[in-house]
Amino acid sequence: MRAITYDRFGSPDVLTLVTDAPQPEPAEGEVLVQVTHVGLNPLDHKIRDGSSRLASLVELPAGTGREMAGTVIGGGPDLDDYELGSRGLAPGTRVFGMRPPGDLRGTACEIIAIAADALSPVPTEVEAEDLPRWAGLALVGLTAIAAVDDAAEVSAGQTVLIHGGTGGVGQMLIPMALEAGAATVWATGRAANAERIRELGGEPIAYDEADWQQEIDRATGGRGVDVVLDTHYHSTFLPSLDHVAPGGRVVPLPTLADLTPARERGITAVIPEITVTRQRLDRLVIGLREGHYRLEVSQVLPLEQIARAHELLEDGHTRGKIVLDLNA
Repeated sequence: MRAITYDRFGSPDVLTLVTDAPQPEPAEGEVLVQVTHVGLNPLDHKIRDGSSRLASLVELPAGTGREMAGTVIGGGPDLDDYELGSRGLAPGTRVFGMRPPGDLRGTACEIIAIAADALSPVPTEVEAEDLPRWAGLALVGLTAIAAVDDAAEVSAGQTVLIHGGTGGVGQMLIPMALEAGAATVWATGRAANAERIRELGGEPIAYDEADWQQEIDRATGGRGVDVVLDTHYHSTFLPSLDHVAPGGRVVPLPTLADLTPARERGITAVIPEITVTRQRLDRLVIGLREGHYRLEVSQVLPLEQIARAHELLEDGHTRGKIVLDLNA
């Protein structure tokens, strides 16, 4: 079985393609999945280089990747074919999903064992060429739900500013904020990506052509916005505190974000916590099927180009998602 592993933290060069990795045995409550596509995220390179807090929990050698799409091939000792079928996960069913936060096993390998509750069926009408989008849906979609619903508590009539509107998470945050009732959603991005932000329903602010702080002041009459959803954090968190309306809140997505500056100023700041459930995954299915969540896949690369994929992630300007195709 082919799998991507690394035995030390470091640059993308530490990633190795192993061709004789052992096939996993599913535990109780787990499903065995033949992986066809793997969605990649900035978290992957942060774990690999050791900068994420999750890196301290990783046992080396380790795998990489948090999400995937593939086909069910079996279940654990408590999940026979009948039980799998009752969950909509009968052998042969195409599925997508992601590993829950406490499961640090990778997904960039041909066969994985993963919690049944962390999977949802891919609709039967989905064509094979659209599977990469489903492979990249779970992590960004569940992150966006946690940010908009749980942390920000976006409600009808509020104004929202999103830093990073065309990244994988940003492309989910815009429609979900509008779905929650936001009156206006501004999103920062490069001028070249302004039309994409408009397609998603947002108002673009081209940070490479204008000062986003001045633009928000002008647009809100100096009041600021009710909610800031910040996928960037390092260069945007502190300036954003000057543009939050009274009673508003800031939601930085990096888990290591320091919320002290906001709290010292009496501004509510919350780091979202991802919850992986079948119910939330099914919500993503509905949103994607109905065209509300139009997640974009910018590149699909073969498994052998995992190092190149991580280099693109580190660059930080990827639009949408990068996905690995294990059959390429």
